[in-house]
Parts: sequence; C-alpha cells; structure tokens
Amino acid sequence: MQKQENILLGFNDMLTNTSDAFLISDSKGKILYVNSSIENVTGLKAEIHLGKYIQDLLKEKLITHSATFEAVSQRKAVTREVDTIAGKRLLSTASPVFNTAGRLNRVVCNIKDITSLHNRALSPHTELCIEPYHTSNGAIASEIIRIDAKCELAYAGSSPMRLLVQLALQLGRVDSTVLITGETGVGKELIARLIHKSSRRSKSGTFVKVNCASLSENLFESELFGYMPGSFTGALKTGKMGYFERANGGTLFLDEIAELSLNQQARLLSVLQDKEVFRIGSTRAQPLDLRIVSATNHNLENLVAEGKFRKDLYYRLNVISLKVPPLREREDDIPVLISFFFNKIKKEYNIDKQFSSDVIKFFHSFPWPGNVRELANLVENLLITASLKSIDLSCLPEPYRHHTYPLFSISLDNKSDSLKQKMKEFEKAVIRNVMEQSSTQDEAAKKLGISRASLVRKIK
Repeated sequence: MQKQENILLGFNDMLTNTSDAFLISDSKGKILYVNSSIENVTGLKAEIHLGKYIQDLLKEKLITHSATFEAVSQRKAVTREVDTIAGKRLLSTASPVFNTAGRLNRVVCNIKDITSLHNRALSPHTELCIEPYHTSNGAIASEIIRIDAKCELAYAGSSPMRLLVQLALQLGRVDSTVLITGETGVGKELIARLIHKSSRRSKSGTFVKVNCASLSENLFESELFGYMPGSFTGALKTGKMGYFERANGGTLFLDEIAELSLNQQARLLSVLQDKEVFRIGSTRAQPLDLRIVSATNHNLENLVAEGKFRKDLYYRLNVISLKVPPLREREDDIPVLISFFFNKIKKEYNIDKQFSSDVIKFFHSFPWPGNVRELANLVENLLITASLKSIDLSCLPEPYRHHTYPLFSISLDNKSDSLKQKMKEFEKAVIRNVMEQSSTQDEAAKKLGISRASLVRKIK
C-alpha cells in the first residue's frame, strides 16, 4: 500500500512540475484532475475545470473543441487544436484508458500551448510566403503571395491591393462570414483562398469552391447536401458527400452567389441558420463547423431592392464585405502583372521572346474590362502564338487592334507604303479621337489648335 502511495505521489510531482497541462476525466467527461500548469497553458483557472463536465466548457464557449470529449465518444486517442476564450491556441492529445473488462475508465489529456507557434505560422513570410518580386528591370516594386501550389497573387506594394491583402490576412484570424465583391476577373477567388490559407481552418479542413451558376434546380440539393445510397433513380450505390460536408472544418467558397434562384437561396439560408445539413434520404443531421465566404460581380443591394435576392440571406452573407478594385483603378499593378505573367509563362514553356515597347505601351493604355484574367490570357496568347521573337503590335489578336490609340491604329491598319497616305491616315485618326472626346466642334477645334472652319473642312 505504501509503495502504491509513493508511486502516486511521484506521479503527481511529475505532473506538477511539467510545463504541459494534464487533464483527467471519467468515462462521461467529468473532469477529475488538472495539474497546476493548466492555468498558464489554457489561460483558464483550475476551478473552472474541476468537477465540471467537458460539455459544460463547450456550452459556455470557454473552449472551441475538446479532444477529451471526442475521445470519450470515439473510444480512441484524439489530437485536436483548441482555442480558449482567453485567446490561447492549444494542441490537445486525449488518450482513453480502459479497465480489464474493456470498458472506458478514464481519459488522460496532454495539453500544449502552441499560441506562439500559430502566430508565427500566420506570419506573412512563412505560411503564405509573401516575398519581394523583382520586375523585369530588377526593381523590387511589388510582392507575390504563394497561396498554394497553383495560386499566386502578385500586386504592387503601393497599390490599393496592399490594404486589401492586409485586411484579408486579418480576417484569417477570425471566423466571420465574408462577402467579396468586384468585377469579373479581378481575383475574388484568390482573396478567398488567401483568407482560408491564413486561418486555422487551413490546418483542420479544406477550401471547397462551389460555382453557384452551375447548380441547376434539380441538382442543387444533391450537390450541396449530398445523398444516401439509393435515394433516387441514378443515385450512386455508395451515396455521395455534398459540398457542405466536404468543407466541414474548413472554408466553403460560394462563387457567383447572385446566380442562385430564390428557391435555392431559401434552401441555402436554412442550412446557414441551422448549421446542419441533411443528406437526401437521411433523417440524421450532420452538424456543420465551417466558414462561409461568398463572391459576386453583381450589386446584391440592388438585387434585394428588385426582389431578386433574399434580404435575410444578404445580411447573413454580408457580415464583412471586401471589394476587389478593378485593374483600371490599380495602374501600379499593371507593369507588375505583365512582368509576373510574362516571366511565369516564359519559364513554364521555355519561350525566348520579348515584348516591343509599343506592346508595353498598349498594355498600359488598354482599359482591361476583363481585368487581371484578361491581361493574363493576352500575355499567354502573345507568347505562345506570336511568330516574331520581338512581339509587336501586329501580333495582337484582332479584337484588340480596334482599341489602340491613334498612332497604333496607323501601324496596324495602314496598307499603303506612301508616306503621304500614312500622314493622311494619322490625321484622320487624331481628329476622330479628339471628336470622340469632345462634346462640340468648337471644343474639338480648340483642342486641335485650328479654327472651327478648318475642322469642318477636314471632317468633310
């Protein structure tokens, strides 16, 4: 008996002097023991734990998850990252202890404080690999974020994108629902991936993208909610997991959210409110722990006013709103993006070509209605299809030739070798351009530095 007491005293001394926290519960999750390190590690008083059930801590939202609770229910060892109300990030490993009859007797949980490690993981220079990007002339005028193996975000350090990126990184530290707006091709999905990658959910779950425009009425529930085996004609024998379940623990990105019908919006709202999903053919709810990030190139407020988008869904999605500016409002980004896409494609396909100065000027003057996506596509198109080593304006695809400024139009469209004819074409292009930018002939004549009568003669 004395020997057993000495062993217990030695065991207690060991747990008291360790920097890790230890928690022991019974088979129902009632906390029987915590060592003295529990307060430093979790930021919560020992009295909060002793005598309480793990379920109580979860209900009171003192902790976000519990490895002990999962070990009790699953009857196996569980390792889980846990956040406490005191702002601590923990790594908990709970191991079940069974008696000789094979029944669960105790659960011993080892708890480590990994708050500082997590903060370092969120550092821009580690987890997301934010690094200086050298432009073609060697200047360090931009940054590139390597979000994952396939996604990279390049932008000028002084552009509006810097503020947007900083806010996206901050949002990675919370679980708030985010609505991302912006024109087609501005990079809304990249911002959504950046938010996920900088969050704790990148460790516990995946980023799942859903293109809402591709979800028909008939397939909406089966794709989003999943279905049980044999639920309907044509259903897989194994059943199917829906997008919500696939994103559980991670982030669900609802792209083109405005394309959902009112009926689809109502079904989506129900899931978001209840935080659970039923597979088709199932009576058992699947609880959801995921983050919702949605995106649209429409003005949802206008759609709400027109009765085309549910107001209750709009307010549930629009907790925090981010707007990605169009490329025409980010002029500093254009040379950075040209250099980035140019070097990336040259390296990928081992292409030895260059853009002429006129092509570079065109890139800077074009309005880019398709934004970054259009710019990337045109750079790739020119590098792959152009037969010239020095790519000039004649290599531009046909649609772009009609959007160049007057001097470009001459070199592209002129078919005469006569200098006189070239000058005539140039004069026509200049007058046409000034007339388009002027409201009256008097205003145009003043801009051109000629009399109104001379302008009228030239027009005729």
